[in-house]
Amino acid sequence: MSLLDEQIAFLKDTRRLLGKAEEFGFEVSGGELERSIETQSALVRTGQEKTMDNAHIRRCAIVLNFFKADQDKWRLIQSAAELEPLGNYWEELDPRNSWNGRNGNAKNFGRFERSPGAWPAKTVSLLDRPQQALPIPDAAAQADAGRSSAIILPANEQQKAKPIIRRGSTNQTAISLLQELLLQAGMLTKTDTKGEFDQHTEQAVKAFQLANGLVADGIVGEKTWVTLQQVTSAGQSGTVQKPRYLGEQDFVNAALALNLEPAIVKAVYKVESNGNGFVGDLPKILFEGHVFWERLNLIGKNPLKLAVGNETILYPKWTKVHYLGGAREHLRLNRAEAIHQDTARESASWGLFQIMGYHWKTLDYLSIDDFVTRMQQHESEQLEAFCRFIQKKKAKSGMSLRDLLEQKDWANFALYYNGTGYRQNAYDDKLREQYRKFSTLS
Repeated sequence: MSLLDEQIAFLKDTRRLLGKAEEFGFEVSGGELERSIETQSALVRTGQEKTMDNAHIRRCAIVLNFFKADQDKWRLIQSAAELEPLGNYWEELDPRNSWNGRNGNAKNFGRFERSPGAWPAKTVSLLDRPQQALPIPDAAAQADAGRSSAIILPANEQQKAKPIIRRGSTNQTAISLLQELLLQAGMLTKTDTKGEFDQHTEQAVKAFQLANGLVADGIVGEKTWVTLQQVTSAGQSGTVQKPRYLGEQDFVNAALALNLEPAIVKAVYKVESNGNGFVGDLPKILFEGHVFWERLNLIGKNPLKLAVGNETILYPKWTKVHYLGGAREHLRLNRAEAIHQDTARESASWGLFQIMGYHWKTLDYLSIDDFVTRMQQHESEQLEAFCRFIQKKKAKSGMSLRDLLEQKDWANFALYYNGTGYRQNAYDDKLREQYRKFSTLS
């Protein structure tokens, strides 16, 4: 859909909302619809807004004032509770619609908006531009009834020690180390080690990645660093440790099984997986205490009686305050397994694509143990779980997430894979851009 199509759909839903408001006995006066870049910029600078990514700028949000007759005068509605039936109606019209009064929001509860998907505003994204690139964060999925948006955890020290570099990078220390390792691996000649990440170095990186079962994108991230160091040290010691990383053939196999372009599968991997399915020898997980609460209830165990002393792994509502990140999430899982092993494993999200364990049966695994064992083996097994998930998971239209990818409907895929907050991190835009890059490479 074009941005104009999104705006038209938004106003059609607004017209239906006004009709429903009349049925409920409200009178309505108009408020803000379009907002200028300059206005949003001022609001961001003063702290009244947090981001330049605002639906008002794209004319997909409106603030309305609601009144009801009170004897001989009009009473302005000043309670989100009174407007909740309208909010519910608005959100039922389309999964992209949201009402600002949700969760008791007392500010601007007359605001109704539609997420327009992949149409970012021409923003003042340069307002507070950082002077240098920020480290890429470690991302893990927040669990809900499906699989929703990412929780961003701080970058770890290992990532800081191994900077991500590519053609055009200027980190002389990292480039010199890279070229020395490529020279040892037989991918570069001495005359090509000039301390610049040029075309020769990029071609050598791609050749090394392809020869070692990595994604051949020419970008030197943690997996390429680790494999380079393993290969060069193996050449000296005579021992080779086969890494558990995804390679080109894994993507080819997955694309064939899904009947999709390999570039589509690679794009999702690049954006959604954050690149690593393991933390050391352990599969990446995120343990969800609120899911553990629900799963224990389902098997007839009262979580209230078990919560005392286990408050960091067992709680009734989602929160990220107890997340430890990285390998320490397994410490939380181990504590939960002492209460009930199967339910604990079902309450963690696993691997590259952070698939919740409780999906094991829907995804045709023999048991939760079978699912976990596979997640522990190789990133290719984690990719297999993702492939099963997107074929099973349905959008409101009845289409599977796999079908949305085939149509390159990035916005709806991001909506149903990441949840309604997908625009916050522009997942749809990133998917489109990565698809473009991988299509060019292939």
